[in-house]
Amino acid sequence: MPVTHHPIVMSEEIYFKNTFLSQKNKLYRFAFFFLKETDEAKDATQETLIKIWDKREEWHKVENPDAWSMQIIKNNCLDRLRKTKTVQKHQANLNFAQSTDQNPGTISIWQDQWKLLQQVLNQLSDKQKAVFILREIEGNSYQEIAESLEISEAQVKSDLFRSRKYLKETMLKINNHGIGTTRTMA
Repeated sequence: MPVTHHPIVMSEEIYFKNTFLSQKNKLYRFAFFFLKETDEAKDATQETLIKIWDKREEWHKVENPDAWSMQIIKNNCLDRLRKTKTVQKHQANLNFAQSTDQNPGTISIWQDQWKLLQQVLNQLSDKQKAVFILREIEGNSYQEIAESLEISEAQVKSDLFRSRKYLKETMLKINNHGIGTTRTMA
């Protein structure tokens, strides 16, 4: 049964390829930032694409395929995290092969900072983490995030503000070895 979502009628396979399969890298990046493991992220992405294909009878109802696919991968990642309950144990390994500065000291500092950021990011609620990743990593608009997560734009802005503030304060505290900075009034 051809999908008639777009003005031009096309086969299910072509629609799937053009609309959803073309988003696989974006879906993978989202899954990786959530799950912190390459294999888990690949599995989540593949499972999501299979779910999307299995729901092809619903495609004609979908107004925003990109937001719909992001919603599916988010739910998939949350299900995987609930099953494993090892969110705090996962740490991302940053690949510095493409780094222009190959100084081992600099690389070590960046690796440490990246690991710290991942640990702090994991302390956010699932919703705040999803909002932060979609905005700061994926570059989605407030409207796209709201549609993907099925929340209001005001809630997106609130969650983003809170997550940024928490990440900034926590990273500053860690980097200052727990010593707060003092400000003087001029």
